[in-house]
Amino acid sequence: MSNNTLEWNNKTYKMTWNTAHAAAVLFALALTAALTGQAYAGSCEGGDRIDHKDADCLDADWNNSTNWLSHGKVWARNECSSQGTVVAKVDIKDAKDKTWNLTNANKKSSGTGIFNTRNVYCCSDLSDLCNISDINANSCLEKFQISSANTRCRNVSISVNDNYQCVINTECQKFGLASPGTDYVWHYESESISVNWHEVEDLHNCPSELTVGECG
Repeated sequence: MSNNTLEWNNKTYKMTWNTAHAAAVLFALALTAALTGQAYAGSCEGGDRIDHKDADCLDADWNNSTNWLSHGKVWARNECSSQGTVVAKVDIKDAKDKTWNLTNANKKSSGTGIFNTRNVYCCSDLSDLCNISDINANSCLEKFQISSANTRCRNVSISVNDNYQCVINTECQKFGLASPGTDYVWHYESESISVNWHEVEDLHNCPSELTVGECG
């Protein structure tokens, strides 16, 4: 009897350990997948880094001179703040890189101590845009197509004005009098709006007009 009990306990222990081990492995795999997904969603690595010299929307410079009176410094500024956020990556040799969210036109600066700045990049996967040339009719259309307004509008025509805004001309569904003396019905009305590039995807077809943001 004791042998049978011992054998059962061993099996029970073994099964419990295997189950716990399997759960731990599955959790580790799930965590790895989640972290990998986060990195893919926006990590500013490799081809996602655009040299500040090749990015219209990022102005940056640094000074690696160090002595007993001063230490290294680096600064950056968003040159396209009216169009959205620029995310800058400060590449520092032998130290942790800095990531700056530049939401306005103010210069952001920081000391780097004894460590040398190697370069400053615009993160194309994290920024609203890195180059003003990113704003064109095709990219405006792509943003409009993911907005909620797209499902209730048709015959969309898009251009870009001198202020680098997306000019959208379309026909959108409205509920009201299609013409004087008729019943209230769903019908299409012409709409036109000029909107900043990074706001196009937030367009909504509101009862009175196309609007950036939720209808009031």
